[in-house]
Amino acid sequence: MSSSVSAKVAAAVIDGVHTDVAVLGFSNCIVVLATQLSSVGSLIQSVISSNAFTQQDQFADPEKLLSEHDLPVDVRFVLGNASATPSSSLYEIMAIHATQLKHKQNPSDGRPLLFGVALRLPREISGLSRSLEAELPDLTAYTPLVNAITTMVGECRVW
Repeated sequence: MSSSVSAKVAAAVIDGVHTDVAVLGFSNCIVVLATQLSSVGSLIQSVISSNAFTQQDQFADPEKLLSEHDLPVDVRFVLGNASATPSSSLYEIMAIHATQLKHKQNPSDGRPLLFGVALRLPREISGLSRSLEAELPDLTAYTPLVNAITTMVGECRVW
């Protein structure tokens, strides 16, 4: 690896909201920042699970295993609200998708991904605390947002 930091940025309007994505490649990790609020927001560390391949059939085709897009990912909030809110769940989903994309594009790159995300979300999903009786919003409605940000991350590839 080179001694310099690789960096790429992209911007797009997603659902009428300006969205910036920056991807930085350090020797020990990849940093992805996705923001609609000009801040880092929550910071999530994610990495392909260490047992992702050990649980697979030993006779399976290795090419298929390396290209699998639904490999298990270990995620951990480093900064921000890690409680079980819809927004934290959505942020985890985005970190998982970005990690799986990184692995798909370069299976030999084992660096963890630090995913910073700050999005403008509706009040019902961005609340800091929820009553157990409250009905959770359907996160599948945010699939286009997740896909758009994942695509931007892939276009800013530094791995």
